[in-house]
Amino acid sequence: MKFIHAGDVHLGNPFSGLDKQLPFTLKKTVQTATIKAFEQLIDDAISAEVDFVLFPGDLYNSAENSPFIQEVVSKQFKRLSDVNIDVFLSFGNHDFEADTRNHLPWPNNIHVFHQEVETKIKILHSGEKVALTGFSYQTQRQTEKIIDDFPSKGDTDYQIGLYHGALGVAGDPYAPFSLSDMLQKNYDYWALGHIHIRQTLNEQPFIGYSGVLQGLNRKETGDKGYYLVHSENQRLIPEFKNIAPINWNSTTISSMTDETDLIDQIISLKNDKITFWSITITAQIDATIIERINSGVTLDKIRDQLPTNMWVVRLSVANAGQLSLVSDNIDQQYWTGALDKVFEESNITDYLPSQVPAFIREHFMSDDGQEELQNAMEQLIAERRQNNED
Repeated sequence: MKFIHAGDVHLGNPFSGLDKQLPFTLKKTVQTATIKAFEQLIDDAISAEVDFVLFPGDLYNSAENSPFIQEVVSKQFKRLSDVNIDVFLSFGNHDFEADTRNHLPWPNNIHVFHQEVETKIKILHSGEKVALTGFSYQTQRQTEKIIDDFPSKGDTDYQIGLYHGALGVAGDPYAPFSLSDMLQKNYDYWALGHIHIRQTLNEQPFIGYSGVLQGLNRKETGDKGYYLVHSENQRLIPEFKNIAPINWNSTTISSMTDETDLIDQIISLKNDKITFWSITITAQIDATIIERINSGVTLDKIRDQLPTNMWVVRLSVANAGQLSLVSDNIDQQYWTGALDKVFEESNITDYLPSQVPAFIREHFMSDDGQEELQNAMEQLIAERRQNNED
């Protein structure tokens, strides 16, 4: 048996954090990147002759989609139908109720999990019986522990769960569950969606997130793609496939002599494919260089010399005050990682009641809005630390 697990495709979601100076050739690649990744997944499913494809939530970025996106999905699903590959999909917190909205007809190989937990059966060519259990979101937030409604493994060769949610307790916004909740069901594989970073919560049986198919902003760094899963001695083993046309990446420069040295270091960064870089300078530099960086002069100079498969989206100097916020026995990278996690989009929305106007919500979910919040938090922490020291 072979199948594909692809969570959080987010078709229809534009890139964020790019400015108007992006070269025309890169703009064209950006405009088609998510679609190209989706089409590559379909190509791979056909060439690998998989039995089925799993989309555990947020195939779309919203419940309502443009005619263009609908046409893309309809065409690709038809390609799978022509070679008898089934698709099992559920809707998540972004595309909830998508199955109740008008969209182009899908072929009979598309099996949608509705809002109540349900199990669908797939009989393989080998005669083996596979049970697939899942559900779709009823609203943008699903605070109940839907995992409690999942049945334990029944009389079947393989039981697979599709689950769009996050680790947590009842009342948390995204179908909270615990690892023990899932292990108790005795499933052979849990195809998780919602978290955009590829994560393994449990090795065997596998419980994990495949991450987004294509990173869409500077926080979604690294290789992106899907899992190709195959059976081996009754175990289901995932193999990650990197198919994103564009990578987002970040790095720090801790030592430099002057602006020319900085540019040389940046140009020498390794780019196996088109890569958008966010670069933070932690080196000790003089006030003149800091002023040139803050004004954008240095960034423009760097961009003029970049190869065609590379772009720098952000160049900044680490705030010395921020670095001093962390006590000596805590590694700076853990502080920075924790702070970034607090300001992920999914967490930001948790603090915005539904009554908040859309334009305010969109601002604080943007890069600029999140940076504004992060700066305010850093300032508050600095003030409290100073008060404690006084």
